[in-house]
Amino acid sequence: MPNRNEIPGLTAVRGIAAWWIVVYHFREELLPAGATAAVVGPIAHGYLAVDLFFELSGFILAYNYLASFERVTLPSATTFLRRRLARIYPLHAFMLLAFLANPVALVFFSTVGISGDRYGPAYFLLSAALLQNWGFTRELAWNVPAWSISTEWFAYLLFPALAFLAIRFLGGRTRIVAATAALLAALAGGGWLAGGLGADIPGFGLPRCFLEFSAGICLFRFWSARAVGSAEGNIAALAAAGLLAAYAVLPIPDFAIVPLAFLCLIYALAGARSLLARLALLRVFEVLGLVSYSTYMAHYFVKDWVKFLLVRDGIPGFIPGLAYLAATLAASFLLYRLVEVPGRRAFRALATGKLPVRDLVAGVDLR
Repeated sequence: MPNRNEIPGLTAVRGIAAWWIVVYHFREELLPAGATAAVVGPIAHGYLAVDLFFELSGFILAYNYLASFERVTLPSATTFLRRRLARIYPLHAFMLLAFLANPVALVFFSTVGISGDRYGPAYFLLSAALLQNWGFTRELAWNVPAWSISTEWFAYLLFPALAFLAIRFLGGRTRIVAATAALLAALAGGGWLAGGLGADIPGFGLPRCFLEFSAGICLFRFWSARAVGSAEGNIAALAAAGLLAAYAVLPIPDFAIVPLAFLCLIYALAGARSLLARLALLRVFEVLGLVSYSTYMAHYFVKDWVKFLLVRDGIPGFIPGLAYLAATLAASFLLYRLVEVPGRRAFRALATGKLPVRDLVAGVDLR
């Protein structure tokens, strides 16, 4: 199952989305008092970047692997799942172990101590098995953002069957549009019952991921049906901008409009000829996209320690914010180079019975 080359625009938006979440989780410390609604609004909705990730994941996996599942076999499915587990698990496991330092610090160095269920052993074990957001708990704990990795793993397990169904039944653009509309309608219904896309993550997070991941697969089928010209890509970009602007100024619930806006955005970025895709080719966006998984998995650990060490009386308010951003950026590159990529190689090597030590310690090209 060979991987295709990455689509630069989609790599770039991955980095932007990761940093949207980074800022969202430290917004109270980063935003100055009296910040305008134009600044507060977008940052306060950073939780929606996860929805972009879910749709993007479905699209990219379909781009790389859909053709491999015209006929689902056990070897093809296990190879795919092994590759996906190698992609997400080494860094996830590393960060989960790193979080063990948090309860230790709270016990020995904090006057508050451990409170609530943030560091319960049951959630830790579920996280180690990537099951923490499959409906077994009613809270988020340890490495909080990793709930989405748990739901993504659920989507990966179903991907071979979803790919087969997409190939078999979504042969024309009319059917694809109908299937996508049905998925978005189901998502809207679930979002309405949950109280919003970001509400009740332990209960709604799994169907939220599955429906948006599936919509991403449908989008790939639509996109790959014919070459996307610059005009079509620019129209999609304008549609995305219009939908997001409507969400910003009108009392429209997020589940009713944002997932569709993100599908339009992905469509525009996937077409290399669109103006938006060309703007995304800036080197800085590409590099941030390459390390975005490390950014996402590390930032909450950085947040906990910056708040533990620096958020206190006598320290100017801007110091914790700057420290958080700088440490998250540094952790992104260090973890990508020292944990994420070598861990991925080691996991794949172990799965095949080969451990090429020389390759594991070789430098990682960030291009």
